[in-house]
Amino acid sequence: MDDDSALAEELAGLFTDVGYEVAGVASGAEEGIELVGSSQPDVVVMDFRMEGMNGTEAAEVLHREHPNVGVVLLSAYADESIVQAAMAAKVAAYLVKGCPAVELLSTVENVAMQRRAASRFGSGPS
Repeated sequence: MDDDSALAEELAGLFTDVGYEVAGVASGAEEGIELVGSSQPDVVVMDFRMEGMNGTEAAEVLHREHPNVGVVLLSAYADESIVQAAMAAKVAAYLVKGCPAVELLSTVENVAMQRRAASRFGSGPS
């Protein structure tokens, strides 16, 4: 989920290139939440700043409606208040936009593995 469609498509391409199945690209939180409901992905990568609902607000909705989906929040800002809001929203990981691709990919993989393990062993994420 990112209101910057070029960045969203670039990220989707990155994940596809390394073998991930990308369920879709959403240009905003509301659209993304609907997409999650229909595709049930392991992980959602989303921007913090979007029109309407911001990333932490969207993460709260996702956690409530789809508790087994991990959220990786991206932001252009390394702002402590955003990090604290992300933690309160139970975001699985917070990365600053422009981080190395390998960091993003390894973070998504780690979140996906944690979510699959939690689902498999019956202890959903908190």
